[in-house]
Amino acid sequence: MKKENEFHGLQHERDALMQTKRKQATRRSLRSWANLALADECLGGLQTPTAKTCAARLSVVPDTTEEEIEALAPTMGIINGIRLSLTLWSLIGLIILLMR
Repeated sequence: MKKENEFHGLQHERDALMQTKRKQATRRSLRSWANLALADECLGGLQTPTAKTCAARLSVVPDTTEEEIEALAPTMGIINGIRLSLTLWSLIGLIILLMR
């Protein structure tokens, strides 16, 4: 009988301890949700634009024709020539710098 009372007493203590742990976990969980909601609210306030912005508009843009590409060919050749020249002069400068 004495062992049975001790067993029930220990089980009652264990149940009370488990219930306390569940309550603490629930409180932590609620605090986490509250912190998350607060952070979301703060970030939402930071992200709102102060000036009025225009809504993005989608429009159909005509494709580039071959005539336009051909018209830009000399310009693209000049730009590519300048890029190649800069690359080669940089390489020559680097070689000269390393040979000293």
